[in-house]
Amino acid sequence: MALPTVLESAMHDFGLEHLLVLFMIATSFLLVAIAVERAAAYVFLRVSLGQATKVVEAARKGTLADARTACDGAKSAVGEILGAGLDRALGRVKGEPARAMLREKKRLSGKLKARTWILATAGALMPFVGLFGTVVGVMAAFQSIGESGQGGFAVVSVGISQALIATAVGIAVALEGVFLFNLLQAISGKLTRDVSMLVDELLELIEVDAKGGR
Repeated sequence: MALPTVLESAMHDFGLEHLLVLFMIATSFLLVAIAVERAAAYVFLRVSLGQATKVVEAARKGTLADARTACDGAKSAVGEILGAGLDRALGRVKGEPARAMLREKKRLSGKLKARTWILATAGALMPFVGLFGTVVGVMAAFQSIGESGQGGFAVVSVGISQALIATAVGIAVALEGVFLFNLLQAISGKLTRDVSMLVDELLELIEVDAKGGR
């Protein structure tokens, strides 16, 4: 059976508003899946922050070479940020430690926000998708009334109440998207601040070492 025929059959059997409701429900599952994937990534980064703290501790109590050795054991995005600054401070790579760590930190920030735009987009669009489904349902209800020649509040209310389900589902999915987006943004912001504090402290130690403060 050709795809257009399948779609035509589905729209005839279920109605466009019902297909939109199914689409919004599927979107809801997608949002949850994205949130779970992002949460797992944030947990991994939180664990790596603990390992990266040992790098800064080695730089504080020992030398930058000790910190670079400790950095080899922190196989994570945070370790790469600190390692980029240490490599330049030790002369292994040309460049400025501050700019190198800032660049790597921006790259990490972009990774933390990956796919979260889908949550925000769903939060903004789903109410309109639901409203569109309701309008289509109401139009279909009045069309059926016109074709049958039977009217009255009892007949109209059934079609309208069914059509309003699309709006309710759209609002529910939108609330879900906005909540998950704001939650992930808050967690991402906290992780970014923690990474920035480690970077700032290591940069301070690098500057002290460059001035012969050890």
